[in-house]
Amino acid sequence: MNQLFTHLALLGGGALILFCCTPKKDCRDLTGRWATREGRVLLFQPDGRALWLFKFGSEFDTFPARYQYDCRQKPATLDLSGFQTGPLTGKTLYGIIEWASDTAFRFDAESGTSPEVRPKTFSVEQTQQYFRENYTSIR
Repeated sequence: MNQLFTHLALLGGGALILFCCTPKKDCRDLTGRWATREGRVLLFQPDGRALWLFKFGSEFDTFPARYQYDCRQKPATLDLSGFQTGPLTGKTLYGIIEWASDTAFRFDAESGTSPEVRPKTFSVEQTQQYFRENYTSIR
């Protein structure tokens, strides 16, 4: 009887740990179209490709890039690299990301050639808030 109680207690404790210690919802899917209220758009493909668009009036300036998202870090990291044109050619944007909901996140980044430039905290001046928009894939 004592042995049965011990086995049940261990089984119950293991189940409790399994269900109570599941990862938080910090690891959300970036795939899709995200935009700021200031005319910046990020389009993320599931294969690691991205387009970063800047709106100037009715025109867009488009920067193809690669992205790497790591939600296991605290805060989560989002790096954009592989820029072929513009001021970020040869550099990487080392960023941090924080989810406000499934449809909004904030992003802060610094450009450089090594991850040491990555922000540690969110800057009021640099942080951009992105919101999910309707999405069609990049062809």
